[in-house]
Amino acid sequence: MTLAGTSRIVLAGAFVGSLAACHHSDTTTAPGSLANVTVTGPNSVASGQNFDVDVAATAVGINNVQNGMVTVAVPAPLTILSTNASSGTSATVSGNTVTWILGTLDSNSQSTLHVNLMGTLPAGSNAQSVAIQAQLTGNGINPGDATASTTVQINP
Repeated sequence: MTLAGTSRIVLAGAFVGSLAACHHSDTTTAPGSLANVTVTGPNSVASGQNFDVDVAATAVGINNVQNGMVTVAVPAPLTILSTNASSGTSATVSGNTVTWILGTLDSNSQSTLHVNLMGTLPAGSNAQSVAIQAQLTGNGINPGDATASTTVQINP
C-alpha cells in the first residue's frame, strides 16, 4: 500500500541523508523563505597544512532570498588565508569572521563560497577539533534559523 505523499517524504529523506554523509546542512522554514546553508570540510588536517571549506547557500522553492548574508565563524587556531565567492556575491574578512553578501539569491539557485584556511598548533600540542559555523540570514530568515557547521581535527 502506498500513501499519498510518500515519494516526497522518501525523496526528502534521501536528500538530507546524502548531505549528512559528506557535510552539514540546515534548512530554514521561516514564513516566506525556504533556504539552506551547508558547510563542507575535511575531517582532519595536519598542523600547518592549507585546506578548503566550502559554504553553499541555496534558495529552495519558488521564493527568492532577499538581502541574503552568510556569516562564517572560524575559530582559533585557524587562520583565514583567502576567500573566493560566486559571481555576483562578495566576501570580506574581519579577524576570524567571513561576511558573505549574497544580495538576492534567486529561487532554486545556489551560490558558493570557498574559504582557504590553515590551522597551526603550538609545538608539542595534542590534536584539537574546531567547529567552523555558517549562519544564513535574509528577509524572512531569522538569525539561527539556518545554521550549519563542520568539525575539523587539526593533528600535530
